Amino acid sequence: MGFKPTVFEVAPFRLAAMIKDGAAAAKELVVYVEGDGRGVVRGRVAADPTPRTAMGFELAVQDPAPTVLYLARIGQFQTGQTGAAYKSFWSNKRLSGEAVEAAGRAVDQAKARLNSEKIHLIGYSGGGGLAVLLAERRRDVLTLTTVAGLLDIDWWVREKRFMPLAGSLNPAAQAVRLAHIPQIHFYGVEDAVIPPGMSAHFRTRAAFSNYRRVAVETDHWNKWPLLWPELLRQYVLPQRSGAAPAD
Repeated sequence: MGFKPTVFEVAPFRLAAMIKDGAAAAKELVVYVEGDGRGVVRGRVAADPTPRTAMGFELAVQDPAPTVLYLARIGQFQTGQTGAAYKSFWSNKRLSGEAVEAAGRAVDQAKARLNSEKIHLIGYSGGGGLAVLLAERRRDVLTLTTVAGLLDIDWWVREKRFMPLAGSLNPAAQAVRLAHIPQIHFYGVEDAVIPPGMSAHFRTRAAFSNYRRVAVETDHWNKWPLLWPELLRQYVLPQRSGAAPAD
C-alpha cells in the first residue's frame, strides 16, 4: 500500500504528513522527520520553507516497514502558515520547545490512528535534531537514526561561525536521557553543512550503551536516497530486529 497525505492539527500549527498503513496489526510505527528545507537560503529567512526535494520522504518511501509516517516541519507544504507570524519556526526557533511539542502531538495522533504502541525515529539534517529532541522526551522510542543530523547546535554554530539559534533547544544538552536507546548516526564524509565531527562530538555527551556512527561516501544533499536501501538493509533493519548490524 502506498502513502496517503494527511494533515495533523496541532494548534497553532498544521503539520503536513504522509502515512503508509499496510498492516492493521503492526504495533511499531517508523517515523521519518523532514529536514529544515528552504527555511534559510543564503543567510536570509525564506517566506516558505518547503523543500525543493523532500529528502525525508525520499528515504521514507523506500522503507519496507508496514506502517510509516513521514512528518514535514512547520510551514512546509502549508501555504496558509507561511509569512511573518511563522518564520521564526524555520529559522532560529526551528528546534524550539513549541516545534518539538507540535511534532510529538502529531506522532501521538498517528499512533492512535494506526493503533501503534512503539516508534522508530529517523530524522534527516535538522529533522535529525528534532528526532533526538523527541526521543529525549518520549518513552515509546525503540530506536533512533539520524542522517546527516543536526545533533548539537551549540557545537554547530561555533564550528561554522553562525549566529546562535536563539529560541531553539540543543539536542545534545539532554543526551543522557537517550543513552539507553539503540541509535545509528549516518554522516557524509564530504558534508560541509553538517561536518562529520558532529556525531563524534555528540557521542561524548553521554555514556551511550548502543551508539554507532556510520561514514557514507557523500555530502549533505546527494546520493542519500540512492544509498538508503543498502543502509537500511545493512544497519537500520538489523537494529530494529535486535540483531547486530552487518559489517
